[in-house]
Amino acid sequence: MRETALLKNTVVIGLGTLLSRISGLLREILISSFFGATWVTDAFLIAYTIPNLLRRLFAEGALSTSVVPVFSRYFVVPSSSEERPQDFISSVFSGFTVIVTLVCVLGMVFSPLIVRLVALGFRGDPAKLLFTTRSTQIMFPFLLLISWSALLMGFLNTLHIFSWSAVAPFFFNLGTIVSILAFRRIFGPYALAFGVVLGGLWQFLFQIPPLRQKGFTLRIRWRFFRDPGFQEVLKLMLPVTFALAVSQVNTLVDRIVASLCREGAVSALYFSDRLMEFPLGVFGVALSVAVLPSLSQNVWMENMEEWQGTLWQGIRWVLFFMLPAVVFLMVFPLPLVNLVYRRGVFDHLAAEMTAAALFFYAPGLLFFALNHLLTRAFYSLRDTRTPVKIGLLSVLLNVVLDLWLVRFLDFQGVALATSFSAFFQFTLLVYFLRQKTKIGVFLRFPRGWLWKAGVQLGVFVLGCVCVARTTMHRSLWEFALGAFFLWVLYLALPFLLGMDERKVLLAMFGDVRRVFRQLGG
Repeated sequence: MRETALLKNTVVIGLGTLLSRISGLLREILISSFFGATWVTDAFLIAYTIPNLLRRLFAEGALSTSVVPVFSRYFVVPSSSEERPQDFISSVFSGFTVIVTLVCVLGMVFSPLIVRLVALGFRGDPAKLLFTTRSTQIMFPFLLLISWSALLMGFLNTLHIFSWSAVAPFFFNLGTIVSILAFRRIFGPYALAFGVVLGGLWQFLFQIPPLRQKGFTLRIRWRFFRDPGFQEVLKLMLPVTFALAVSQVNTLVDRIVASLCREGAVSALYFSDRLMEFPLGVFGVALSVAVLPSLSQNVWMENMEEWQGTLWQGIRWVLFFMLPAVVFLMVFPLPLVNLVYRRGVFDHLAAEMTAAALFFYAPGLLFFALNHLLTRAFYSLRDTRTPVKIGLLSVLLNVVLDLWLVRFLDFQGVALATSFSAFFQFTLLVYFLRQKTKIGVFLRFPRGWLWKAGVQLGVFVLGCVCVARTTMHRSLWEFALGAFFLWVLYLALPFLLGMDERKVLLAMFGDVRRVFRQLGG
């Protein structure tokens, strides 16, 4: 895959994701402004953890990544019937509608038990338990809506339509925003839960038109279990689901341990994680989504040289964007938190707690992004078992570190444990991918590139130090202006140093009108 083509697809996804992340930040600002880092926010986040964990298992993780490798075959390997792609779509849609509906019903029935198991720190407060339980029951139908949305994303990405799915999460955030502003006085804090369901519905409906434009529709097919494509998706999905379940245990354990810490700890970890997810989603996750269809099709065509080149391009771009992001978050955690969240009932103490968690989350950002990419490389090879084993080991390490570090660093130890486990997972993914493919991906970096990249990062670090000193004790808008010039400098350095990235950046900016047209459908 040509480097400019990979980056353009990433930019399309990244711009759409940027829109959704900005709306997501607005949503978090409204939540923090109206509810602050209080027990209400803590309880809502615990309630949201349960259906959100299942969402990552059934929906955005397992479904989308398992559908793409199978659906790609219909467009690479000649098919004897023109109806096969439509039959595949109908079978997968019908099958997972039945499965996820059953999960939703069971989840709503057993919500009281689930909440008591998860929210250990709430057992002594009946009001917290009641609010958490009812919010969980309200939000469970969101799982079905977001599963449908994830299926559509997998179908569209295989067809190389990335923009609609990238923009769709904006409508999820919009649902919560509208609910908070319009229904908060009617439903009180339960408006948060109703907003999640409303946003899930809007996110699903938004992705239907582009699929119909390609001639495909969502139909019920009662004999879905006989479709070989559906059976293959299930075979791929089961290990992927287990791998994601293992990784999501990290989040669950983090929330449980944080609920035992001081009030506001759960919220501080959540808000800091959302800030870290901003660069991760805009580029790290966007790149992994863009690269999976190409990697899968290269495997079906047995073109491993192209597969290796595409993966190497992805790794290089992750390093290019994530390394400065790590530095930025570690140097400016408190100014960034103040700029984004400091308003309403989100006071100075809440900002300091969130910034402290963000500082320890930041080192893991690079490895989170690389892990997304390397895991997709295994999925493209139709190997979903190796990431499961690696994920299990990383979760065990995270649990041990959570329980150990929290004794010394309070809730900040939870964030540091997450970063350590991400680095451990990355190390194992690299080792086993090299064993499987006999390809030394990280050995392809030319010395000249490494030297120039080091100089570029060094200049950025010095710039961060200068901005930190000059904007200290000044207004947040002066900090925002300094941060803007820092990133302009970083993107200008490839042109000054003669790096290969300048050619791709020029191609990206020169084609920005086409990118926005694609985002518009």
